[in-house]
Amino acid sequence: MPKKNVPAEILSLDIDSLSIDEIEIIEEIIDGPLDQLAKPGARKAKLLRAMAVVIKRREDPSFSAEDAGKLRIQFKSKPKDPSKLSE
Repeated sequence: MPKKNVPAEILSLDIDSLSIDEIEIIEEIIDGPLDQLAKPGARKAKLLRAMAVVIKRREDPSFSAEDAGKLRIQFKSKPKDPSKLSE
């Protein structure tokens, strides 16, 4: 049976919208300070999980870090500016 295309849920997080509690949740999940992720080579998977937890808990307080691990992600790049393709 062919797989049905289910519209992807887009999760968006504005860092400036985080509460202190949400920052603490992120730091607990990543097991360190938020600014450590700005370092080159820093692993990002825990941050992705933590951000998903924060976003989803805004609607469902029972959403867990384990639940976040089941989410699928898709990285999209911005469309290229056609005027700069010939440069």
